[in-house]
Amino acid sequence: MQKNLQHLLVLLGTIKMHCPPEIKPMTLSHLALPVTTVMPNGVFLHHLQGEDKGVVRLDILFKGGYSVQKKPLQALFANRMLREGSKGYSGLEISQKLDYYGAWIDMYSSQECNHIILYVLAKHFPSLLPVVEDFVKNPLFPEENLAVVRNNNKAHFLINSRKVDVVAQRHFERALWGDEHPLGCIIKESDYDNLTRADLLEYYNSVYSSSNCTVFLTGSSEQAVVDAVADAFGKKSWGDAANVSISVPDPETYNGKLHVSMEDTMQSAVKIGCFALPASHPDIYDLRVLNVLFGGYFGGRLMSNIREDKGYTYDIISEIDAYGARNAFMISSQAATEYVKPLLVEVYREIDRLHNEAISTEEVELVKNYIFGELCREYEGLIAKAEVFVNAWLSGESFESVNCYIDAVRNITAERLQEIAQKYLCRENMFEIVVGAETTGV
Repeated sequence: MQKNLQHLLVLLGTIKMHCPPEIKPMTLSHLALPVTTVMPNGVFLHHLQGEDKGVVRLDILFKGGYSVQKKPLQALFANRMLREGSKGYSGLEISQKLDYYGAWIDMYSSQECNHIILYVLAKHFPSLLPVVEDFVKNPLFPEENLAVVRNNNKAHFLINSRKVDVVAQRHFERALWGDEHPLGCIIKESDYDNLTRADLLEYYNSVYSSSNCTVFLTGSSEQAVVDAVADAFGKKSWGDAANVSISVPDPETYNGKLHVSMEDTMQSAVKIGCFALPASHPDIYDLRVLNVLFGGYFGGRLMSNIREDKGYTYDIISEIDAYGARNAFMISSQAATEYVKPLLVEVYREIDRLHNEAISTEEVELVKNYIFGELCREYEGLIAKAEVFVNAWLSGESFESVNCYIDAVRNITAERLQEIAQKYLCRENMFEIVVGAETTGV
């Protein structure tokens, strides 16, 4: 009897040891903010320090972008062509240096900024940075290279012009800003042919200088790395451009519905949206949470209803996109022509539900956990965190706004989300773009 009792106690102890762990709500701590210094020539250096994995990310940013260009494609090509040749290095030599040191560089332009992003091992950073410094400060924009880059980009543009989702995005931005707005014009094939080396030089001289430059350094606290950045971009003033003042005209948003017919298309692309709250508005964080619940992830209402229940589309999402300091709310999907009309009906029905039906606490908790899970993934490592802080800077937000969003997610309630939907997610403020085959009744 005593032996059996001992055996039972051992068995109960084993069961207790193998009980599943307690389930706790997901939490996320505030992020450490970049340390900001002003270098001797006035360039701001934002240094994000932490665990050192031996990789450096360097962001070199110039205010301007599409907002200050005088011709279409000026900003895009001036920035892209920097690496095609400088006073000290040919385009081939620049490419060979990047390959030799195992570096990767990304160069693109946006509505209000030109971006140069370098990724390289910390041990190679001081050796490679003089190459980057030279093509940033002393580009040549060689004619022969421009012809190749222009033709390649034009071919890519023509291929994309047969894709309904790309064409729909172009018309969405045109509707967002207006036909005559500098950010609303739709690029044409002739814009590529009309772009000249003189156009690139004109844009470069008006934008690229130390007075218009901001630098982010991420991933290393080694003194040699910090000193290399200071030597290259922070000691003496360089460039002729004055401090760029960005004054974007007020948009003349299109209100209503637009159908763009495209032949030989198997699906139609749908875009519905409007301007959202600016980054400076205190309600923007709650609106971002509402967007996730509505259509920002696979379990959102749009996906659950229109894909999973109705089967009208393979994919439908909503998102809040930044256009400089402005934000736009956009719903995007593609569907067979016969499903476009019922898809639109269900989108507006889901908006009405947010206004008129109480949101359950269980749904809110599910969305919170999803967002925290995604943020944990996005914030994994310094290099990933850099993107978050750069985007905050581009939107004109403080670095602390990143942690304000974390707090907003933690504290949001079902009642608050419905209030936000009633104030800002209103179907009467949205325009509708459909690109594809002719559709009766859309």
